[in-house]
Amino acid sequence: MSFDLAIDTEPEAAGPEGDFPPGTILVGRYQVLQVLGRGGMGSVYLAEHVEVGRKVAIKVLLPQWSQTDSIVRRFRAEARTASTIGHPNIVQVFDAGALPDRRLFLVMEHLAGRDLEAELIESTSVEPPRRACNIMRQIALALGAGHRAGIVHRDLKPSNIMLVPQLDGEAVKVLDFGIAANTGLIVAGAERITSPGSLMGTPEYMAPEQATNMPARPTFDVYAMGVMLFEMLTGDIPFSASNAFELLAFKLNRPAPSVDTRRPGLPPALVKLIADCLATDSAERPPDGDAVAARLDAILQDMRRESLILANKLGPTPAGEASESRLPRLDVPAPVIPTPSTSMPSASPSPAATLAPLRRPQPRYRAATQVLALLTVLGLVTVVWLLLRGPDSPPPQELAAVTPPAPAPVEPVPVPKDISPPPPAVEPPPTQPPVEPPPLEPTPPPPEGTSARPTTKTGSRPGGDAYLSPRCQRLRTSAEEARRTQRWAILRDYSRQRECWASTAEARKLETKALMELGDFTGCMSVGKGLKDQEAQGWLKLCQKRVGG
Repeated sequence: MSFDLAIDTEPEAAGPEGDFPPGTILVGRYQVLQVLGRGGMGSVYLAEHVEVGRKVAIKVLLPQWSQTDSIVRRFRAEARTASTIGHPNIVQVFDAGALPDRRLFLVMEHLAGRDLEAELIESTSVEPPRRACNIMRQIALALGAGHRAGIVHRDLKPSNIMLVPQLDGEAVKVLDFGIAANTGLIVAGAERITSPGSLMGTPEYMAPEQATNMPARPTFDVYAMGVMLFEMLTGDIPFSASNAFELLAFKLNRPAPSVDTRRPGLPPALVKLIADCLATDSAERPPDGDAVAARLDAILQDMRRESLILANKLGPTPAGEASESRLPRLDVPAPVIPTPSTSMPSASPSPAATLAPLRRPQPRYRAATQVLALLTVLGLVTVVWLLLRGPDSPPPQELAAVTPPAPAPVEPVPVPKDISPPPPAVEPPPTQPPVEPPPLEPTPPPPEGTSARPTTKTGSRPGGDAYLSPRCQRLRTSAEEARRTQRWAILRDYSRQRECWASTAEARKLETKALMELGDFTGCMSVGKGLKDQEAQGWLKLCQKRVGG
């Protein structure tokens, strides 16, 4: 497939803000159904091919970006790279070109799912660990296919990974090969996209040597896979810093922390794999994505073997319960436990599947419960016997030993169930007048120079200490990246989660900026009203001018 980005001459009717309303036919073959999202660089539409009826996602850049040479080269690279690799774990690109107003567009397969970044923001980590290994295995397979073709992604991060639910498990798709680099294995058509000295990638996931002018290598992506696997298992990244250059300096001069220090109990082979991927020296890392996928296959096999052994210890399957329901299912075939007469077969992995929950073992106190139940039954039998026996029946040996002899002229009577005397009557204590509690003293004000923490939601921290949680820290990091990359719709959505910010004013300022960039000037004025920040005041004045007030 070739993409020449030729300009189509057929006119399209764009809306006042450059959006295409539902029903618009793009380049004569794609009917717009709805807007999937908007950002600082353009919009994404859900459309349908008018001839074959296939639903697709169409990315359309804004005019100012469509006229920037570096962006045009990245756009062309994204189209050609994805089609060159052609792997089921890489998003398919069907078409590309330019509209009559010279805006570039890219037609891709429509994925009904959400990205890994949204998953981590909601759940902090990916559970259970075998699911994190499953996801990373599919990522490694996709990158391995690219590495064999001589292509390095260079910007691997959670927002570029789509998780797509399927009937037989969960499919993973790698997106955005726009800054992918050719390692020299494919010479024809190779082109440098970035300028010398520029940082291309996301610093949190970049390899230490990626900040230098070293040519792109597959070990760039291997390091990013290590960071993402570390993050999926712990909810945090290995290194944190105040800016990108400080972060890269940490990576160059400090060894990465072991994942076992932040989440004990992981399989040793998995801990070793992550440590190898995060090695400062690229020569100590796995050479490419295929090597990472092979080690993850072995780790998943071990996980399944341990699950089978545990299931065998639980004993036979109860009647009416399917035997497979007690065993976890992985994306690899069930191994054969080696015996003196058998050996382990080598089988290829199958698509990912969801693990079934393990059955709980029997409690240790089961024997004590049975003894107690037996004693209870014996006691009930004794009581029934006492009630049913006649007055002339002799008492049991135990009761006869403790029952006092009856007087001679009195006939024997049945032994009552409870021979203890009734408790003596207890006189109620004299009524005393209630004691009045001492008056509450007013709380002294905090010392000068200190501030008391607000206790209500009306304080400066709208969510109390929730903004310190790993989820909120991740959300603020993603919001900062969205602002840096001018993804205003994402910044708007993140800033509306007020509980994740130290103050309401900070979140409102970011939302005001996002609304201004998105053209929602009325909303900009409403959200930013009352902000004292000088920068925010400038945005409010601009929004007021646009509204015409």
